[in-house]
Amino acid sequence: MAARDIYRFINELENDTIQQIIERLEFRGKDPTFSGWLKTYLNKLELEPSAHVLALGCGTGIEVRVLAGKSGFSGHIVGIDQSPALIEAAQQFSKQEGLNQHVEFLVGDVHNLDYADASFDAVIAHTLISHVADPLAVIEEATRLIKPNCQIAIFDGDYASWAFAYSDPNFAKKVDETLVGFIVNNPRVMRTLPRLLTQAGLALEEMTPHILAEVGKGSFFLGAAETYAPLLVKAGLLTEDQMDSWLKEQRRSHEEGTFFAAGNYYTYLARRI
Repeated sequence: MAARDIYRFINELENDTIQQIIERLEFRGKDPTFSGWLKTYLNKLELEPSAHVLALGCGTGIEVRVLAGKSGFSGHIVGIDQSPALIEAAQQFSKQEGLNQHVEFLVGDVHNLDYADASFDAVIAHTLISHVADPLAVIEEATRLIKPNCQIAIFDGDYASWAFAYSDPNFAKKVDETLVGFIVNNPRVMRTLPRLLTQAGLALEEMTPHILAEVGKGSFFLGAAETYAPLLVKAGLLTEDQMDSWLKEQRRSHEEGTFFAAGNYYTYLARRI
């Protein structure tokens, strides 16, 4: 059985699996390193306090809530996601944080949205491009929707670089590749983004590389292992015995201070020409 991106096909999943995804998204969004990268690039956007912002593939709304909660922000943010369950979660989390007056969450297809040209002052695609069916079409749609001379921010992982240490290197490679195929549709898309931005009529302003490496102890990656290992078994991609051994070693290495996992991420800031 071939792996396929559970985020892209989230609407076909069972409710308990979707809940695990919601918990994973919230855990990832609150990771100190991840949240630090998000806040850094949001601060680089040239936004007036009253800006109208579009967040594509918003998931549970992490980036929307961070931006809406910034001191002095009085604008409006629209979060779009294909999953009704994620949109419902995003609405609930925003309500809990008292941000409803500044945000709106809608179900939609980020490849084709029902907004007029130049409707927004900025567009954010936070961990979206690695999941979509057609990255160029999404970037072209984002370009259509922002006003001239305004910015698009794209943050995502180079998931082909994800790697977990394991005592059997051949099986380690198999798990890495199976896991990546299970959680993203476009594991190398950030390597092609300079070309895609140019094709979409955008000018690249800044690219910031990031590496997330956990050595000795695991948090972000150990959490990923705990979330996804049972789902790989459930999907029939690896056996229960295989994943039990792999996951036990990840936990043990964390306890012993010998854990290793790493992956690269990139932030691109571009402007509509």
